[in-house]
Amino acid sequence: MNDNIRMLYKEFNRIKKLEYVKSVRGGNTGVGATFEALLSKNEDDLEIPDFYGIEIKTRRSYSKAYITLFSAVPTGSGYYEVKRLRDTYGYSDSRDCNLKVLNVDAFSDSFTKVGNGYYFKLHVDRDSERIVLLVFDRYKNLVDDSTYWDFLVLKEKLERKLEVLAVVKAWPNRIGGYEYFKYYKMNIYILKGFDYFVRCIEEGIIKLNLKISSYRDFKRYGMVKSHGVSFCIREEDLDSLFDIYR
Repeated sequence: MNDNIRMLYKEFNRIKKLEYVKSVRGGNTGVGATFEALLSKNEDDLEIPDFYGIEIKTRRSYSKAYITLFSAVPTGSGYYEVKRLRDTYGYSDSRDCNLKVLNVDAFSDSFTKVGNGYYFKLHVDRDSERIVLLVFDRYKNLVDDSTYWDFLVLKEKLERKLEVLAVVKAWPNRIGGYEYFKYYKMNIYILKGFDYFVRCIEEGIIKLNLKISSYRDFKRYGMVKSHGVSFCIREEDLDSLFDIYR
């Protein structure tokens, strides 16, 4: 792995010398897509690390957004649990009141209000080895604890995807109506272990982010559009889950 890390540092230093590089696409994903293009890597949605066993997260210099660690589909009482959550606890789409969306964060150390009628909260059940999504009514009475993620599944995803993590920072610049990036910094992190992941959830450091909406086009109208059910962490909290590589 050390050889792969050295290889990535070599590639990063090459890219760093390029100064500002025109984004390969517009929007929020341009910073990552451009860096991958400079690495001569094709984009994919595979649940494997980006570069020879190293997962790469690319961020604009000013970004305070959470870093997505990985996505994991929940198990529950519904055949398609993501759809059940949207249909049961979702609220009206701002552009079409006939459709439902469920865009919400859930933490283990606080309640998150969902629409007008519910609260979400995470619970670490060490006895059953599950992360459970608890749903409460407006009076904070528990109404649903059937949605969960098994430790075994989460451990496999975490260790496969994030044994080594590289966080790359870029200065954005707008030139002639196009966005450009200058990649100037990279930190490498080594995963401490799955138990640290569980502790981070218990302490509210790692959150669950649900982004579930509905298709609006004619052919797929009302069908579930899942943008991800993901576990996320702030950049400043990475040392709770990783050791920095020296």
